[in-house]
Amino acid sequence: MKKTASIVKLFTLAFSLILAPSLKADPGTWMPQKKHISEIIIEGSTALILIAGGVPSTHIPSECNSPYNTILLDTEHGKGVLSVALAARVANMPVRLALSQTCHGTRPQISHIGM
Repeated sequence: MKKTASIVKLFTLAFSLILAPSLKADPGTWMPQKKHISEIIIEGSTALILIAGGVPSTHIPSECNSPYNTILLDTEHGKGVLSVALAARVANMPVRLALSQTCHGTRPQISHIGM
């Protein structure tokens, strides 16, 4: 009986170690599932992207408390991200976001977007 309990504990530990990286989510990683863009707002040299249902809180840096995900439009990268966001919005296709590990003010900053 003791041997069986030890084997079960060992199996549980090994299984947990294998799955732990896939269960852990943090800022800088992709959202677990695609969601639709509900709104795009251009505000000066930034674009604000709202995601229907929001980005999971586990994927947002703790200092960011805004639902507006930011794209800086003064870079080629930012313009490319906005292009993909606009295409997804027009085509009504869901997207996955990865947010930067830092905020732009109080807003999360989009580092990656995928359709």
